Amino acid sequence: MPAGGVRVAGVLLLAFDTSTPAVTVALSTGEAASEVAPNRHGELLAPLIAQVLGGRRPDGIVVGVGPGPFTGLRVGIVTARAMSHALGIPAYGACSLDALAAPGIAVATDARRREVYWAVYGATRTDGPHVGKPADVAEALRAQGITTVHGAAPYLYPEAFAGFATGPEHPDAARLLDAPRTDDLTPLYLRRPDATPPGPPKKVTA
Repeated sequence: MPAGGVRVAGVLLLAFDTSTPAVTVALSTGEAASEVAPNRHGELLAPLIAQVLGGRRPDGIVVGVGPGPFTGLRVGIVTARAMSHALGIPAYGACSLDALAAPGIAVATDARRREVYWAVYGATRTDGPHVGKPADVAEALRAQGITTVHGAAPYLYPEAFAGFATGPEHPDAARLLDAPRTDDLTPLYLRRPDATPPGPPKKVTA
């Protein structure tokens, strides 16, 4: 099966994304399901996958690898790896922002810490993904002549994104089926995680 975002007749692809508060699942045959429930990715993903598969066995998996918060990404990527191993099928990674993409727009999602993840799209992704402050991102988009932003950022930071047309707030896994994909399932974080390993113990001096 090709790894470049190409669908093949008779090949059943399963796609899912857990990079935002939405858990979204889709099949290449059109079935789809999603639910917005922050911090419940682990509870919701498996039942939604079972719902859309309806007992069928997929021939391959496409999973959103971010950018996004660590916990949500881990649920999706670990599930993709486990299903790939158990079923003996390939699993591919795709940029989660592509699940909100459309020609001539930008995508901007919540990166927490009062920042957003963002990318710009023509026929394909032409810039990004990046992470930045909402006001800085909005200024950069205006400079590029972008007038529409999909994703949660315009809803979370309306002052920064004033004047932009908006679109879907949450990703659609069906769009990952046509997105560029690779064999790499490494999470795309763009910055260090909030939690870091403890450093060496401090020396005690007299």
